[in-house]
Amino acid sequence: MKSIQKPGLQLLNTVFFNKYRLVEKLGEGTFGMIFKCESTDGLCAFKFEKKRYGRRSLLKAESEIMIELKGFGIPKIISYVENEDYNIMIMELLGKSLEVIVQQYTEEKLSLKTVCMLGIEMLKILKNIHDKHYIHRDIKPDNFAIGYSDQSQLYLLDFGLAKQYRSAKTLQQKPMQKNKKLTGTARYASINALRGYDQSRRDDLESVAYVLAYLLRGNLPWQGIVVKTKEEKYAKILYRKQSITSEQLFFGFPNELCTYINYCKNLGYEEEPKYDYLTDLFKNIIQNQLHEEIDYKYDWLQNDIDLNLNIKENYISVGGDENENDLNNLSMLNNLSNSFSNSRNSLSAFNNSFNDNNLDAGYYEEAAEDIDEKENNKIIENKKEVEDNENKKKICICCIII
Repeated sequence: MKSIQKPGLQLLNTVFFNKYRLVEKLGEGTFGMIFKCESTDGLCAFKFEKKRYGRRSLLKAESEIMIELKGFGIPKIISYVENEDYNIMIMELLGKSLEVIVQQYTEEKLSLKTVCMLGIEMLKILKNIHDKHYIHRDIKPDNFAIGYSDQSQLYLLDFGLAKQYRSAKTLQQKPMQKNKKLTGTARYASINALRGYDQSRRDDLESVAYVLAYLLRGNLPWQGIVVKTKEEKYAKILYRKQSITSEQLFFGFPNELCTYINYCKNLGYEEEPKYDYLTDLFKNIIQNQLHEEIDYKYDWLQNDIDLNLNIKENYISVGGDENENDLNNLSMLNNLSNSFSNSRNSLSAFNNSFNDNNLDAGYYEEAAEDIDEKENNKIIENKKEVEDNENKKKICICCIII
């Protein structure tokens, strides 16, 4: 029987630009694949995107935004390069995502102290990007990862759907539009985003509440909805989010979590969130109710878990830690271009200007739809597999009786 090689595995051990060797496939998403790389400067990550001619590269836009946002909780970008087939973003290597940690290394939920400390760090990161005039628009456990070496450091990933929400000069926000297609992941999207309203800072913060609820509970009340169309799925998730009270969502947990989500839901479209007030809610839980210190000794550190040891094959991990060497983008790209100047995979020069960050909105919306459709198809496939197994059992029982 002929074995079928999984996509991307044929690239393993390939050396790019006489410098980077792909040693491990880390994950695969809607836009491409991610590999762990060894280089002369240490470990890093390669993120590939198949070229889509006639459309601007989403990966190029993501790299530009991440360089502009560089700072606390943002993975460092080493460079962005292109060849005839792929757009490639080279970045620091990060550790596991919160989704992977919860699913593979814990009992599918985290302690209250760990979740509150994560909440504090998430707010710091979001304040950083909001102050620089961007919103993320796809806050979820998959898009938060810890450092590869420093596993107490939290990072925010995947800025492919990020958007500038206001003018950097005037700080003026665009008027809110309605009847917009959902951008992001429906499970963690805000109620207003599911209603079709333009997103702003409040939506990122509301999504954090759903992420924290998921990490505490191990699930969300609107998970597992099986429908035939995306529209029906979004409508059902919206109905459940509107129907469930904050007390029900955070049942058995401190009231401060209810206060947090209620505050976010009541924010105006242009209203600036009080990040310090929200941070104090998490600090109060840790210090005054749990009588603990904010020491960032997360569950995975306390349990002495080796998070760099693979448990399952398909996990997502992108980015890097603060201790890796930071290369100069321009000089490195000059060297890369020289080494590949005579080959068919000659590199495009790195465009270091960030003036045009207004990408095709339809491209973003299409990307979000692809993500949700993939998730919905998995649910339907799983249900069909269960039904097929049940039918096989019935057939076996009938045969035995006969």
